[in-house]
This record gives sequence, structure tokens and C-alpha cells, in this order.
Amino acid sequence: MTCSPSLRVPFCRPRLFFGLIVLALIFFSATPLFPAFGAATATDKAQPEGKALLRLIDPSRWRLSPEAEHLYYYLLLSQGLADNSQTVISFALKGLLKLDPTLEVFQDGATILLARGEYAAAESTAKDGLRRFPDDPLLVLLLSGAYSESDRPLLAIRLLEDHLKKKPDAADIAEELVRLYIREGQDEKVADFLGRMPQPKDDPQSELFRAGVLSTVGRNDEAKKLLRDMVTKDPRFIEAWLELAYIAEREGKNDEALEAYDKASAIMPDNPEIWFRVAMVHLEAKRPEEALRSLEKVPPSGPMFMQAAMRFASARRYAEAEDLLGKAAASGAGKDECALLLSMMKQEASKDPKDGLPPLADIPSDSPLYPAALEQKARIHMMAKEYDKALREAGEARRRYPERKELWGLEAYALVKLNKTREAEALLKEALKQTPDDEDLLFSLGSVQDQIDKKGAAMKTMERLIALNPRNHQALNYIGYSLADAGKELQRALKLISAAHELQPDADYIVDSLAWVQYRLGRFGEAWQNINRCLELGGDDPTIWEHYGDIALALGKKSEAAKGYNEAIARKADNLADLQKKLRKLGK
Repeated sequence: MTCSPSLRVPFCRPRLFFGLIVLALIFFSATPLFPAFGAATATDKAQPEGKALLRLIDPSRWRLSPEAEHLYYYLLLSQGLADNSQTVISFALKGLLKLDPTLEVFQDGATILLARGEYAAAESTAKDGLRRFPDDPLLVLLLSGAYSESDRPLLAIRLLEDHLKKKPDAADIAEELVRLYIREGQDEKVADFLGRMPQPKDDPQSELFRAGVLSTVGRNDEAKKLLRDMVTKDPRFIEAWLELAYIAEREGKNDEALEAYDKASAIMPDNPEIWFRVAMVHLEAKRPEEALRSLEKVPPSGPMFMQAAMRFASARRYAEAEDLLGKAAASGAGKDECALLLSMMKQEASKDPKDGLPPLADIPSDSPLYPAALEQKARIHMMAKEYDKALREAGEARRRYPERKELWGLEAYALVKLNKTREAEALLKEALKQTPDDEDLLFSLGSVQDQIDKKGAAMKTMERLIALNPRNHQALNYIGYSLADAGKELQRALKLISAAHELQPDADYIVDSLAWVQYRLGRFGEAWQNINRCLELGGDDPTIWEHYGDIALALGKKSEAAKGYNEAIARKADNLADLQKKLRKLGK
């Protein structure tokens, strides 16, 4: 018998030969000792499945030798993994740890549980192992992973920091700690930690990781120098070429990115991801024909064509996006997914949002995407200002799928548009009774309260949301913009909006908020840059154009100010009289 490298148990030894023969006789006898795991007698069926199964597989009544019992639990674990049975896996691991509580068994047990998403069990196993083997780096990493995957990243960070205080040269721990810092947005800690981060000598992968970290915290020049040194030493180090390309993309240096991708494609010409990235760089550089030619070099793939279609749609190249979506469907992408995406594209591309309705008819009621289709239908009626239909569609869908929070919000907004404000607020409060800390519902409630002119209540709701999650970019932006618009607490407003902008740097409405608070602070040059960037990102709301006009006027750009006010009027701004007054004053 060969020992599995993934479970290093100490029972594969010559002295176990007799035990192996005994167990082989048990397992391969003509009459099985116990039924297959999926089978059960009439008595078993009357019991809870877990208890019946454990009674069947428990070896305690068989009086096996310790060696045979070791092997039994190992085979049981293998069978549990093959059958994807968590009950069997947990039982086998407990048996192995009881018989053989060595470091390797704790490590492998926690690894298996973590990989299967059994985070509580992985945490318990790793903790038990650390009590016997304090400061083992692999168990520390496994426990950190269990914390992180179960939404307790601060515990994971603290655990790794404590370990590094004792073992400052633990490079694997340091790398995982930096990953968590980055994931949690703690860039200052990353920058501080980089200088004293332990590095194994002559390890290209560690150098690559370090370059990625440098880039993440904005130290691109250092990252690129390190990467260029790496490709000078090894011109076929494809990961380093790709990292150089990614950095150049983030910097908006399209030609530089294409040069790096060209080097990578020469090393691996059949890699579809490289050609996809090349296509997206051409699209970003407003060369859609080149982008399509690059996609032709990629083997047909439904998911890839679908992703490309979404990127072309984001670039407002709707004809090409629809064509790519057809290729996605022909290449095996789900018809329901394609229909839903086509609906969204047509809704956005057409002057009449109802052009997005016909594709939804192709999504049957038994499809997993049917609830999303109902939501999309209600959203289209909202955009078409058919509020009665939107209310009916959202209400029927919400009663059928009450777990979809978006439907509660849509129904509430339809009620607001129909001047049924009390019903809207009551509906969202009813939803929050079930999940009082739900961020999406809280934001919907705050938005509704804002629309019905309950500004104070809306601010309280949004402040509560930030208290629950200081990284909720929508609530950060709402409070920051509200303060800026009222001319209050401008420094706090700037801080909140800047935090939202860091989290969502390409959200046009947040860039507009940043421009507006800069305008309020008298920083007109910065405000002008950001309001123009907001428009480049697709911002087209009448309020954005009015901000454009006000900022232009502050800089003495009268023709641009007039353009902003006229564009706002053309988009049917609510404050038409105020805009006309601004234009008359500008004319004088």
C-alpha cells in the first residue's frame, strides 16, 4: 500500500503487515461488514441520517487492532472524500486524531476541512493542533485562513502579527499578512511592513509577490524596476511580464502594456487570457477593431465572449457587444445568461428602456435566473416611468422571492414615485425586521427617506450603516455629498468622499461628489479635473451637468458654464427655474 502524500499518517510501516491482512479480509469478504454508506435498513431510515450513518461506520464494536483501526479510519476518510460526505470525513478525522495526534495529522486534517469550506471545524482542528504544537507556522496559517474565510479578518491579522513577533523570519506568514492588509485596505501598514518583510534569498516567486505588493500600495516605479531585473535574469519569466503589463494597464500606459503582453504571448502563444487582455487594452485605447482582431486569436469560449460583451457594452460599443453575445451563446454560454445580459444592454443602449423587455421572455420560470429576470422587468418599467407596472412586477416578485432584497427596494422606490411614501418606508422597515443589519436594505431605506425629504432620518440611517461597515462606499458617499451640498463639515465631507473614491475610483457619481466637495472648499482646479473625469466615466445626470456649469463659472469659463446649464435643462432637471436664472445671470 502506498501512503497518500496529502495525509501523512505513520501507519504505513512493515510492522502493520498482519493488521493489513486482517483488514483486507474484513473489507473484501463476500459478506460486507456494513452496508454501503448510501444504503440503510428499515430501522436506520427511521433514525436521523447522520446518526444512522455513524452507527454503521463506527468500528468500536469490531475490536480491531490499533494498526487496523488506523488503516480503517484512513480508508474511511478516502471514501468520505470520494463521496463528498462531511459526516464521514469529520468522523474519520476525529478517529485519526484520537489514535495518532501528531503534527502532520493536525495539519492535514485542518487543510482538508478548510479546503472543503468547513471553517468552524478547520478552526477547531487548527486550535487543537496549536495547543500541542505551539507556533507551528502551517497551523497558524490554517487558523488564519479559517478566521479570514469566516469573515473575521482582524482576528487573522492579529494572529499573524503575534506569530511574526516571535518568529520575524517567517516569510510565508509575512506574505499572508500582507495579503490580508491589502484585502482589508490597510495600505499604510503594507507600506510600513515592506521594508522589514523577510524574504527568502533567490526566490523568484517571492520577488514577484513583493513587486505585486509594491504596485498595490502605489510604488509602481519600484515594482517595475524589480520586475525588469527579473526578466533580465530570466527573459522567459512569463509571470513577471504579465505583472509588468498589469501595472502599465493600471497606469493607463496602453502601449507599454501591449509591449509586455507581446513578450508574454511569445512565450505562451496559445494562452487565451493573454489575448483577451490584449483585446481589452485595445478597447481601452479606443481601438475596437484591433480588440476584435485580438479576440479572434482566442479559442471560442462562451464565458470569454460573454465577458468581452460586457466590456464592450461598458465602453458603449453596443453593436459589437451584441455580436459578441451571439458568439457567446453559439460557444456554449447559458442561453438564460445571454438573454438577461442582452436585456440589460438593450435597456441601456436604446432611447426606450422597454426595448430590454423582449429578451426576458426567453427565460423560463424554472430557470435559476428567473428571479433576476423579474427584477430586471420591474427595473425597466421604473426607467420607463411606468411606476404602476413597476410596482406590480416588483411586488409580485417580492412575494414570490422574499429573500431577494433588491425587490423590496424596487417596490419601495415605485411606491415613492407614486407618492405612497409612508407605504415605501413601512415596507423597508418590515424587511429590516427580518434582517436588521442588512446593508442593502438600510441603504434603500436611507435613499427612500432622502427622496421623501426626511433628510435627518436618512442621515441617521446612513450613519448607522457606516457604523456597521466603515467601508460601505455608498453610505460614505451619501453622507459626504449631503454635507458638501449643505456646506457643512466640509473637511469631514472630503474625508468620507475620498474614502468612497478609494473604494470605487471609477464610479462616476462618486467622482462627481469629489468634484463638488472640492468646489465647496474653493479648490476649483481639482474640481474641474474631476467633473470632467466624471463625464468621461459616463456621468450624464442633470445634477452632474449643473455642477459642471457651477465649477466652470468659478474658473471664469463662461461658455462652458452655459453648456453645463443647458445640458442639465435638456435632461429635464427638477430645478428648471434655478437653471434658467443662472443662464440669464450669465448672459448679463
